[in-house]
Amino acid sequence: MRRIESLFPMKPKPEHATNGCGLCGSTSWRELYTTKDRLGNSDESFSIVECQGCGVLRTLPEMSEVELASFYPDDYWGGPEPSQKWISSSQFEKTQFLSRCRLSGGGSILDVGCGSGFFLRALESRKWERWGIETSPGASKAAEAVIGSGHVFTGTLTGSSWEASKFDVVTFWSALEHTNEPRMNLREARRIIKTGGTLIVQLPNAASFQAQLFGGDWFALDAPRHRYHFTLAVLDRLLTETGFEVYRTSYFSRAHNSPALRQSLKAKLSTSESSMISQVQFYLSLAVVKPFDSAISAFGKGATLTVAARAV
Repeated sequence: MRRIESLFPMKPKPEHATNGCGLCGSTSWRELYTTKDRLGNSDESFSIVECQGCGVLRTLPEMSEVELASFYPDDYWGGPEPSQKWISSSQFEKTQFLSRCRLSGGGSILDVGCGSGFFLRALESRKWERWGIETSPGASKAAEAVIGSGHVFTGTLTGSSWEASKFDVVTFWSALEHTNEPRMNLREARRIIKTGGTLIVQLPNAASFQAQLFGGDWFALDAPRHRYHFTLAVLDRLLTETGFEVYRTSYFSRAHNSPALRQSLKAKLSTSESSMISQVQFYLSLAVVKPFDSAISAFGKGATLTVAARAV
């Protein structure tokens, strides 16, 4: 992985011709570093660039939804059918965040990018009217089989047609960063959320210590599937511009932070000339990963950004 140290905007390369930033429309950017697909679907290199218009980080080259689909393995949205106990445990962080936002009373909820519906399955059906959106036909079918016929739309949020002010809560758990049109998605979310309702967005924190330390080796970049990489400042501004007001923020995630740190360290140390030394360094580092992450998260540098925003 190479890091570009230039402080000046770079002109787009021919292979990186761009239609414009999905937040501000700017076609001017500078390259920060390059990265590879951590899932090994391709040997191609991808550029992480900073938009000169709004400051959001993007993955280039641009890809259509059809082109991106080939980079998602079949098990990306979930493997074999798990037990309800596993579902409840794996989704505890999300349901706990709902409680902290005083949303445990229930209502109508839409999960965008619901996968096989694990988050929706973790919610009490007697409290919640559960709906989902998923681009993968297989995952959508698996979710619908449990959530209910007609309750999961196969496609994108911008391609759906929910009635205005239908939902009390709309969630984007690790979903907004996958879309080519984040602003359009948030505008549509505001249209279908009741005034006073809540939008929840969780995604990797591009201003985190991990992002700054590992650059193109950061596990949570997940290029090319992650199209946009947000800091709180950029996300907060975008939410404000699309009709929301952030009222709760978290930088900690037991499910995402420490695993990303471990995998990033493993990738970084694997480039060492001595594989034996790198293996020893990696295993010695495991003991401090969790306490280190907890301390960093407390100072707003955690690897996962979760926000709750009220529709105003």
